[in-house]
Amino acid sequence: MINYLYNARDIAAYFKWAGVSSHQEKEYLNYIFQIGGDILAKPLTRDYDEFEKAVYRELYYLWSEGFENEFSDIATIAPKGAVSLICDQEFITLESYMKLLALHLIFSRNLPYVHVNFTGLMLPLGLKGDFADYEKNVVKACEILHLTTHDVYNQPFDLNLGIPDEKLCLCLDAEFRKNLSEHEDIRMRFLKTAATRLQEFKKTSAAIEEKEEKKKQRLLKRKMAREAAKALREAAKAKMAEEEKKSEVKKASKTASKSSTKTAAKKDSEVKTKETNKGKKQTKSVEKKET
Repeated sequence: MINYLYNARDIAAYFKWAGVSSHQEKEYLNYIFQIGGDILAKPLTRDYDEFEKAVYRELYYLWSEGFENEFSDIATIAPKGAVSLICDQEFITLESYMKLLALHLIFSRNLPYVHVNFTGLMLPLGLKGDFADYEKNVVKACEILHLTTHDVYNQPFDLNLGIPDEKLCLCLDAEFRKNLSEHEDIRMRFLKTAATRLQEFKKTSAAIEEKEEKKKQRLLKRKMAREAAKALREAAKAKMAEEEKKSEVKKASKTASKSSTKTAAKKDSEVKTKETNKGKKQTKSVEKKET
């Protein structure tokens, strides 16, 4: 049985169709590169950087062609003039869609199956061939992409008997799924990455909190130092004001004592002057009498 190996455009188309976020793209790329030769074309398994560049290049090409999400036209996935590798040329859009489903089951290992109504796919995919040819191409795509079908009762359904007008469970072949189980599940990668980021965030947060706490302590010390300096300045001002007041009191008392001394001296001098004048008058009166 032919084993189809996916190329860079298939991976890029899945990223657009499944809505893989930009911060998860590298995790998906690492995962599929790790699986390597089981599902990836050999030239892409030699060097991871070249593989990554090829996928991002195809992401741009798909975007420029208008394929942006799950609602975009599946027919734009295959480049113009591309040759169908699995299905007949007129069913190349079916091939693109089946590859998307297969990749979805590969990446979503916890997803056991997807519901598909093959009868109703012809119209949305824009297929115009005969229904009998369409059924043959569905069988061919399932075989090459390691896909099996079950009915709603989980019983294997052989598509060679015809495609029923009802939903079927499309899942990966048991042996192919077992081979994939040897590799680490991408969910575990996401969990480990999330745990690592959480630890980094915790360390960063702790460092920021420690830095903020130190900053608060520095600001508190500065505030306390400013308040202490302010208190010292106010105490010094109060002391100076008190000393000035005391000196003013002393000056006032000195001035009062000096003025009282002057007043007493003045009074004494006045008394002496009066006594002298009185003595002089008495002498003059005596002299007159003698005369």
